[in-house]
Amino acid sequence: MKGCPRCESVQAWTLGDGRLKCQHCGRRYRWKSVWDSVRLSEPAKEALLDGFVRGVPAAQCSSEQSCADSRERFYRLVRACCVRHERPSRDGLSVVDCAPLPSSRPAMRGWSNSQRVMIVGLTERDGSIQISGPPGGVAQLLPRMREHTAVGGVLQLDQMQAAASLPMQGDYVLAPRATRSALVMNSSAACWGHARAHLQTFRKIPLKFFPMYLAEACLRFNQRDQNLNELLREIMRGTAIGDVKLLLLGEAVRIGQGQFNYSSNSCGTSQHAAS
Repeated sequence: MKGCPRCESVQAWTLGDGRLKCQHCGRRYRWKSVWDSVRLSEPAKEALLDGFVRGVPAAQCSSEQSCADSRERFYRLVRACCVRHERPSRDGLSVVDCAPLPSSRPAMRGWSNSQRVMIVGLTERDGSIQISGPPGGVAQLLPRMREHTAVGGVLQLDQMQAAASLPMQGDYVLAPRATRSALVMNSSAACWGHARAHLQTFRKIPLKFFPMYLAEACLRFNQRDQNLNELLREIMRGTAIGDVKLLLLGEAVRIGQGQFNYSSNSCGTSQHAAS
């Protein structure tokens, strides 16, 4: 939507130099969609979008009208638009540095040898799964996750909320392969199973880009009954390129609540940090 950057009004006049003038506050501004910002032909963009929807990696996309860097940038643009569409909550992703637990404390598979873990909060709203912070915070959630679910699994907190985890290696998030799945799953578990299957196609994901890949997986699950080609094309044409510049430049995406030097003896966590 071509909204004014000052008052967010969508009513504007088109000036002779191509700029827009807001009818509400008089601000003159330029607006270019993400789709129009890509300097490729329409057939090339359509081919890249089709490859993205089908899950073809950017390096293997058979578009002869674009180089490797253009394909990577286009894929990152689409994922940035997925973030703008899904709008994951900032406190829905938390990085936790784990200290080893005493041998007497029970723990499920993966927690004893994990140094850093990504915690993802899931909430079901109006039939869709959204990324949001778990109730009570990560400090109260970690003991339950250690005792009831393995690293990489999902824990149902109530009828609407759940929490999942993924192991980390340095500044990368890993998606281990699932050995088995439950016979009956609710929406949160089904979404997490879909997200893990999608994330497994990438060997490891940089931490600062992980929200983009997770937002893509959520959009694919929430819109699984729709035509993703038309939906993503509409989102790219309705999103301003200025709104996704931080994601494109590779700026670090703030994850978690930014609480440093947090410690808890009950859950064995040495630090709850944000990148």
